[in-house]
Parts: sequence; structure tokens; C-alpha cells
Amino acid sequence: MYSGQKLLNYMTLLESSSPSPIGCIKRDLKGNHLDCTEAFEDVMKTYIHPRLTHIEGRAIEEIYAALQKNDYERIFQIDRNLRTRTSPNEIDREMRRSGKKLLKLSKSLYPWINFTPVAEALQAEKTFGCPAIFYAWINFHLEIPCSEAVPVYLYHQTTAYVDHCAQLLSLDDVTRRKMLTRMIDDVAERWLRVQPHLTPSFMPTMPFESPIQKTL
Repeated sequence: MYSGQKLLNYMTLLESSSPSPIGCIKRDLKGNHLDCTEAFEDVMKTYIHPRLTHIEGRAIEEIYAALQKNDYERIFQIDRNLRTRTSPNEIDREMRRSGKKLLKLSKSLYPWINFTPVAEALQAEKTFGCPAIFYAWINFHLEIPCSEAVPVYLYHQTTAYVDHCAQLLSLDDVTRRKMLTRMIDDVAERWLRVQPHLTPSFMPTMPFESPIQKTL
């Protein structure tokens, strides 16, 4: 199977099963009800894209590096840091429940992959099972290069946000596609600009050169 199809299969699973923060974008940067695409794009550029690139994208890179060493404790540490950096504290129980659901679906779709370390960590509540950990775990074992995996993750997440906005504001398809192009361009540029001094404390320095591919 081509790596692109492998990625597509897993992103379909991720979309249908993981908790998503996209519903939280209902207000602009001033706290007013979101009522236009400009306000939505401001939120994306100010908050969402920096989080996706500097935190989640780099986390996937670090999980790949840890998997190469079978350093599971490092992976679970990254997962816990991701949870505190990307989600409010009050959804801990929801995150763990969703992590177990993702584990079950992942095992069903990829029965030949060893998920035992994650399963045991979830059972012991050593990890939350954030979507990024399963994404990196599966793509690593599918032998998909990290340089392909991270851009697809960023593209998928950005597309999900744009689709949410399009539904919220009842946008026509042309407006949605133009906005998606702008948002993909922005998150791609931000990913390429990630520098060592912007890396979160639990991430190592790992340069990245490949642009995100737009498949509109």
C-alpha cells in the first residue's frame, strides 16, 4: 500500500474517533461571538497554528525519535506534556476515555502493530493517549517517514478547523476552499520557520525542511 493511502486510512480513523478542540473556536480574539472569516483566521494564526507547529508537530518528531530507541517512558512523558499544553485540565477523564477508544480502533485497523506498551500505560494512567501519540506510533510502524507524517497531520488538523468554520458561518464552497488555501499556506510557512529557540522544553532540536502538500 502506498504511504499516502496508509496516512489517509489512519487520518480517517483519527477524525472519527478522537476528541477534537475545534468546537471551541466560537469566539474571536476579543471574546465576541465569531461572525466572520477574518476573525476566524486571526484565531488560527494567533493560537491554533503556533500550537500545531511548535507543540504538536515537534511532539510527533520527538515520538518518532523515542520509538527508534524503544524509549516508551519518554513517549508517555511527551503525551502528558501534550495534554497539559493543548487541553484544559477539566477534560482529563475524557482524554483517557478517548485514548482507550483510539487504542481499540487502532488495534482493530492495524492488528500486526504492537500496542502493548501504550495499553499498559493507559491502564496504569501513566499516559492520556493524545491523538498525536497514536498518530506517530502507527505511522512509525507503517514505515512512513516523519517528514511525510507531520505535514499530513498539520494539514488534516487545519482542514478540520476550516470545515468547522465553514459550517459555523455557512460558507459557500468557493469561500471555504480559498480560506483553506490561506490557512494551509500559513501553517506550512510556520512549520518551516520552527527554530530551536521556539522548541518546547520537552522537545529536542530537529530541523525540518519539507513543505506541506496542498491537495485541494
